[in-house]
Amino acid sequence: MQPQALNFRLCFFMSFLFLGLGVQLPFLPLWLADRGLTTAEIAAVLSGQIVIRMFGAPLGTFLADRYDRPIVLVRIGALLCAASYLLMSFMTDFATIFPVAVLASVFLSPVGPIAENFAIVESAKAGLDYGRQRLWASVSFFIGTIVAGFALEWMATGQAVLLIAVSYAALAAAGLVLPDRRPQKAAASETPAAMVKPADILQLFRRRGFVIFLLAVSIAQASHALLYGFGSLHWEQLGHSKAVIGILWGIGVAAEVVFFFFSGRLVPRFAPTVLILLGCLAGILRWTITAFDPALWLLLPLQALHALSFALTHFGTMRFLLLYMPGHLRNSAQGLYAACSGGLFMVLATVAAGPLFEAFAGRAYLAMAAMSVAASALAFALLRITPTETAAAGSSGSPRN
Repeated sequence: MQPQALNFRLCFFMSFLFLGLGVQLPFLPLWLADRGLTTAEIAAVLSGQIVIRMFGAPLGTFLADRYDRPIVLVRIGALLCAASYLLMSFMTDFATIFPVAVLASVFLSPVGPIAENFAIVESAKAGLDYGRQRLWASVSFFIGTIVAGFALEWMATGQAVLLIAVSYAALAAAGLVLPDRRPQKAAASETPAAMVKPADILQLFRRRGFVIFLLAVSIAQASHALLYGFGSLHWEQLGHSKAVIGILWGIGVAAEVVFFFFSGRLVPRFAPTVLILLGCLAGILRWTITAFDPALWLLLPLQALHALSFALTHFGTMRFLLLYMPGHLRNSAQGLYAACSGGLFMVLATVAAGPLFEAFAGRAYLAMAAMSVAASALAFALLRITPTETAAAGSSGSPRN
């Protein structure tokens, strides 16, 4: 396939990747509250979705490496997730909502890691700019938040889950444009390639640099837990309308889009570890200011720091995985990152966020700032033990530690 055609297909698919997430993150908590769930029950549902990622993401990405059919898993996972949210629209209490919400997360959890790994690897092979493709995923989140925010001004809050289901169905359909490159059969004279085994994944944890990297980026991303879980409820308590809430989410993603548009210029200038450290430091600033309930005129530009606390850290993470992970284990490494950042550490932060938010409201963001301090310390340690030259490893190279 010609690079231009591949680039178009990747951009098209990315423009749907986070559409459902753009509706789900801000408005699923409001839908759960509309169903009569308590704060503790809402935290349990959100935490349950996160916990299952610790298992769903590594399992799905391991299967992608083992059978070398990642795009098939992307399509099936998105479709089953859409069906789960459609089913959830008929649920009315915690006992029925919880298991269906968790099931939806099982199907969705490997889709993002597999898709992003496919995009960054194929872009590197074809000489394309991954950042210019990834920005469309951020655009899809922006569209989801803005459209859903205004739609729910005239639609009942109880319809939010249907918007989520439709968005994930669109993602499944968009997956049809991605090339499903079936593994080629070895010739009779060739030794068949060994299938990836669980023991191969465990070997990654014997590398000191990988463990420190995983802790740093996972804690940095988990520091967003309070915003993701209770940001909309907090802003609503401060008197902001649903439309304003959608705009606040959209501003963060708009800044993300601008960052990814220019991110290609960072590749030859900065090592991945430097980018990760800068993103962690930005998190300290963002959450400290947010903790003091700034006025809307300050909250709007403050949301633009999402370009650093999330996007810069994420971009550095993707570059680190590309440069230092063995090629045949990249999907699995992505899955481990997703399981820790969006699973283990995120669920711990989300579980703590519920009581903290109930007790301290906006001041609970100081706990998120403390997480960013810890992530910054780990990122600095990673910087000390990892090569800072951007060409330290080839695209198929393995970690140096």
